[in-house]
Amino acid sequence: MNAFLRRKRKEEIRQFKFGGLVLNLDSRQLLRGGKQIELTPKEFGLLALFLKRSGCALTREEILKQVWGYDILVTTRSVDRCVTTLRNKIERNSQDPVFIKTIRDVGYRFENPD
Repeated sequence: MNAFLRRKRKEEIRQFKFGGLVLNLDSRQLLRGGKQIELTPKEFGLLALFLKRSGCALTREEILKQVWGYDILVTTRSVDRCVTTLRNKIERNSQDPVFIKTIRDVGYRFENPD
């Protein structure tokens, strides 16, 4: 029984719900009210990272490593641009974000008010 419980705890969450949205990692879909919101591969990867690490401060460099990888030359400004486009798709008011909070001189933190 203990072995089963350990394996079950290690299983990764494959679906996240927040603010009326559902991100499904298996189908690679973001849905709001049953309708799909189109995400680029980087936006999807960024949102998945935010949801997996909800409540944690993530530096721009950490986001670059996790979402973009090492094999491509990009700057931290690429993270900022991707966050901006993602906010426009998931936030009700991208000028006053509820989910993706900017942490000055550090990076970003995802907050799930649900």
